[in-house]
Amino acid sequence: MGVVDKGKKLLVLWTIIAYCLIGIEIIIMISPFALYFYSVYGPVLQALAASPLTSWSTEFFLPHLVFPDDPLIRAISLLQVLMVVGLLFFALAAIPLYYGRFTGKGVVVRSFYGKIRHPQYLFLAISGFGLMLYWPRFIILIMYITMLFVYYALARNEEWRMQQEQPEAYEHYMATTPMFLPGEPGGWLYRRIFGRIRPKWLGIVAAYCLTMTLAVLLAFALRSYTVRTLPLVRAADSRLVVSVFSRPDQEILAVYQAALGSAQVREALQGKEANVVYLLPGDFFLNALLTEEDRRFSDHMLARFPEILEWHQHRFSGGLGRFFRIFYNFVRTWGSVETNFEVERLIFMRVDDASGHPVPPANIFKVGLKRRPVLLVDLEASSHAVRSVVITTDNHKWGLMPMPTF
Repeated sequence: MGVVDKGKKLLVLWTIIAYCLIGIEIIIMISPFALYFYSVYGPVLQALAASPLTSWSTEFFLPHLVFPDDPLIRAISLLQVLMVVGLLFFALAAIPLYYGRFTGKGVVVRSFYGKIRHPQYLFLAISGFGLMLYWPRFIILIMYITMLFVYYALARNEEWRMQQEQPEAYEHYMATTPMFLPGEPGGWLYRRIFGRIRPKWLGIVAAYCLTMTLAVLLAFALRSYTVRTLPLVRAADSRLVVSVFSRPDQEILAVYQAALGSAQVREALQGKEANVVYLLPGDFFLNALLTEEDRRFSDHMLARFPEILEWHQHRFSGGLGRFFRIFYNFVRTWGSVETNFEVERLIFMRVDDASGHPVPPANIFKVGLKRRPVLLVDLEASSHAVRSVVITTDNHKWGLMPMPTF
């Protein structure tokens, strides 16, 4: 029995560690420690992306790079705030719990604990849901669903221990207080679908498998819906032009055609076989997801955020003070999108299938494809005159890590 208990504890521990490593990817990625983090986590992502069986797990099922003007997508994006809300309530729920433990007053029934038995696990689940929407990889969805079942196992283990310590008081508390949600809808569903399966652990495994399957299928449906809502247009030369912000088709095509009107651009594209082009402002904050080339900041932006250039020059050499100053400045501007830019940037990409052949426009956003930048063109936003033409490396700012494509 001791060996079994030890195995369960190790399983829970490593599941929590795995989820934490994946869940904080976005937080670490934008910090000065990105290179150190990806030196550990990166090979895992690359290994998953390299196999046809698992490459889908590194893809995104909701937009992160592109901002579609779609009511459903925008509504889902608003739920990202749950990441902060959940953590706030988690901290608040800790107050009565630890007060009760330190004062030795027995079973805690104050505050949130008077309504549900495990508010902290509930609020962690809510926060994790918001985090998953912010960085929506399939692999994070998989780990999130796994963590929900781990939370259930942890909660049951805690209840078993409390029943040993205070049997009468805790039995009464369990009988009068729901576990996670009022009315216990999860328990009702489990009993209706899996209640006859014995032993119970087998029913829980079946519930986990069904939940995971439905969640992944729903995520694929959301991905398909997202691709249909992207602000993109097919040019006369069959290239797909994707704008990171919603703009009229004619406006998108005008910028693209102005770039192709340059003999320098046409010469640089010879032999590149680029089949998709991303259109973004020169100072777009997610530029690094597509290319290693630095952003082009307008004089207006540099006047507002003078620390930008300094931080970009030393972004991987420490300097947490610089990082948090720029982060604070950008947080102050949340709720509005900067459109007063001076440079239109086009990043020409080549998207290949597993055999290394460029895919047709209809397949650009299928899972398991290889994407790499081949050319960067900057134009004046006002006149559409070409400012610069740069033949890029095959990498984005984080090397070959799978990154969002929409």
